[in-house]
This record gives sequence, structure tokens and C-alpha cells, in this order.
Amino acid sequence: MSFKIIPPSGDEPGVEGQGTVRPRAFVAVLSLLVGAGVAARVLALPRLLPDLDAVNFARSLNGFDLAAQAPHFPGYPVYVALARLASAAGAPEVLALALPGLVLGAVAIGALGLVLRPYLGTTGALLGAALLALLPLPVLFGATPGSDGTGLALLVLAACAVLAAGDSAPRVAVLAGALAGVALGARPSFLPALLGLALVVPQGRRLAALVGGGLGVVAWFLPMVSFTGPAELLRIGSGFLRGHAGEWGGTVAVRPELGWRLEHLGFDILAAGLGLPWSGVAGDSVAVLAARLLLALGLGAALVALVGSALRGALSSGERRVALLALALGVPYGAWMFLGQNLLKARHALPVVLALAVLGAVGVAVLSRAWPARVLLPVVGALCAAAAAVMLPVALAQGTEPAPAVLLVSHVSRTLLFTGEEARLFEHYVPHYRAGRPATGEQLLREVERVAAAGADVYVTSTAPGAEALAPHLEPVSRFACDRRVRSHAHDIVLYHYKAL
Repeated sequence: MSFKIIPPSGDEPGVEGQGTVRPRAFVAVLSLLVGAGVAARVLALPRLLPDLDAVNFARSLNGFDLAAQAPHFPGYPVYVALARLASAAGAPEVLALALPGLVLGAVAIGALGLVLRPYLGTTGALLGAALLALLPLPVLFGATPGSDGTGLALLVLAACAVLAAGDSAPRVAVLAGALAGVALGARPSFLPALLGLALVVPQGRRLAALVGGGLGVVAWFLPMVSFTGPAELLRIGSGFLRGHAGEWGGTVAVRPELGWRLEHLGFDILAAGLGLPWSGVAGDSVAVLAARLLLALGLGAALVALVGSALRGALSSGERRVALLALALGVPYGAWMFLGQNLLKARHALPVVLALAVLGAVGVAVLSRAWPARVLLPVVGALCAAAAAVMLPVALAQGTEPAPAVLLVSHVSRTLLFTGEEARLFEHYVPHYRAGRPATGEQLLREVERVAAAGADVYVTSTAPGAEALAPHLEPVSRFACDRRVRSHAHDIVLYHYKAL
């Protein structure tokens, strides 16, 4: 059985309009990609909570309390509700927190392939699904005990519904809006990407999408207000936003250096996100390095083909629609990421990586019109294999090696420690142990001098605020590290012993 691909707009055939495709074969390959994506995320599932945010989410499993940072503002109520359902069903702590991202991630991979197919043809659709399934950043954070995987999956599903809304009944636009509203409750920092999606909702469907978005937001916002109280929610939210914007959030107001921001933006998107080669990141085998180079060449060729076809006005209507959707969610979010996010945390690049993956799929759809299938299919297969090859080492590292903060917790005992956000892991795993988390460098200096004068054995980590001011007093004792591509913001923690001069 076979059928012809009909372009959404009804104009000239799309990438596979000249031939036929087998729907059963497409579904079979897409199912394999979904399985591969799930398997990769299971490999990447960490054994212990890796950081402050994960501990905060773990605390929310027993009670939602923004004032006690269980979890921290903005609360992520959709994600917390799903994680609590998994916990109530008997899932252990780490799995309960990761399960929403794992399950919704599988749905998102399949949905992306199915929705892209009428617009990009079989090859482009399968490549888009494969990149979402196998690129390093979506895999790592699809398995992390945090809200990122759930938020990304809901963003993908919202984008798929927006893409389908123009050629479907109004209820699909309502669904698109509802998914966007729910995605906002799982990952509020994705707001610029969700607003970008709103720009590409077909004009006749915008009211329906707005109604759906309102329903999606109300579904989680009203319960959160009732749990916290309007006045308390306003107090907590305003304090958080002030701190994020001007003190500790890593925004351009806190770290304005252009070179620093560009370097970390590039690393987050290209090295951690897409798995491409990056200067200063060593340790790859020859095979993995070759895979990184192949992935860079393949994605680069696809993007060049896309740009060239766009400049000539040769994109089909379906290709043009998908490309505009990717740009609409990726460009506004990318600007927000660069200006308003902490670039030390590569997870903030997830929507940009999604946009680039979709643009790469459009580029391959363009190439499929010029290259015969006997040439293109092996190239696309090699590209998927390269993505898997660069993803597997970091997925296995996250799944088998404790985070540096966890190594620090297990190493330190019978001492007084001053550290950064790792203090929350001490509270969770060794509550009897005192790990101080000073708010400023001045407080660190004052507290260290006070307890050292009292005769205590004092240790300080490199993540403690203002630790560099104590440099003459600090002797390195241990280093806890992992691949920067696995934990970009906390991949290297040095433990120092404080000695008075």
C-alpha cells in the first residue's frame, strides 16, 4: 500500500511528491527512534539528586511550599503535579522526578515526526524526530530530575499543534493554546518561545488558540494561588525576580562582559546542545571526535541548503511554514537566553537546540529534492549515528557518575564547610552535617575568620561566593569534576582547606 504526499497548501509537490512512501515503514522507523530516545534517556538517568534544584523538587514531592523552596519560585506547578503523581504511584525519588520528562519526551518525539511528515516528507520528518531523540542536551535533561525535560516535551507538542492548526478544525488551535499554557506551568522561562509560537498561529485560528492558552494557564495558576495565597505569592515572586535580575541570576546585568556571554552561549548551544567540537573540551576518543565532525558537517550542509533555497525563493510552502515556526520559537528565546539567563547552565539552550534541529530537518527536506534517495538516505543515517555517538558518552556519564556536588558531599566529614548551592545536597543527604552557604563574599570572609578563630577545622569550596578573596589562606585538597558538557555550570568543584596566616 502506498500514497502520495500532498503539500499542505495544495501547490507544487513537496520533497517527496514525485514518488510514493510506505506509511507502515515510516511508522516502524519512527517507533524505533522513539525507542532509541527513551533508551538513551534511561541510560542518562542519574542515581542521586545532582544539585540544588533537584533537591528542591524532591522536597516538593511531600508538600508544595514556595516559601520553603519546595520547590523554589516560580513553582513549576505542572511539572510538580506530574512528579507527585509518579511518586504516589510508587516511583522512587529520582525516578519520580524524571518520569514526566521521560514519558512526555517519548510522546514528543513521535508527535514531531508525524506532524512534520506532510510538510517535509519522510526523510525530513524522521531526521527531525531523530535529532530530538538523540542530541545530547535533550537526552541529558530529558532524564534529569528537574522540569527541563517536561517543559521541552510540552513545547514540542505545542509547536506540533500550532503547525497543524492552519489546516485543521478550530479545536486543534484550542489544543495548541492549551498545550502552550500548560507548558508555561511546567517551565515558565520558556515564555519567549511560547510567545514566538503565538506569532505563527494562522490568523483565523488566533482567537481559538488564545482561549486554549487561557484555559491552560488557569488550570495551574489558580491552584498555585490557592496553595500559596495571593499576597504571599506576590511577595515571593517579586523577591525572586529582583534577585534573578540583579544579584544571582546570571543575567546581562550581573555578567555584562560580551566576550564571556558569547563564549558561554556558543558552548551551551553548539558543544553541550548539539555535541559539536569545542575548543578546550578534551577527552574524546578518535571515534567520538570523528562523529562530532560528521555531525557538524551534516548539520552545516543542511542549514546552508535551507538558507540557499530560502534566498532563491525556492522553499515549498510546507518547508517555509516549518522554518518560520522554528525561527519564531528560537529567535525570541535565544535573545532572552543571551540577555536574561544564566549562561553557565547549558539547559537554558534547550529551545534553541530544538529550533536548530527543526531547521536542520527542513534543510534535509530541501536536499532531498536534489539528491537521489540512494545518496541521501545513507547520509541521513550517518548523521543520526553521529548524533548517537556523541550523545552516548555524556548520557552514560550522567547515568553512572555522581555529580561533582554529590562527590563533595560524600567526601567531606567531621569538618566545617562553606560552599555554594551544594549546601542543599548536604541538607538532603547528610542533614546532621553543617555546610554553610554564605550569601556574599563579605559574609564568607567574616564567618570563616570567626569559626577558624574558635579552633574549627574549616574547608571552603571554589563555588562559595567570594572564595577567591581567601586565596592566600586556601590549600587545595580535592577536586570533583565531570565533563563540562554533562554539567556545564558545576562541572569542576575544588575543595580547599583554610589555614590562617
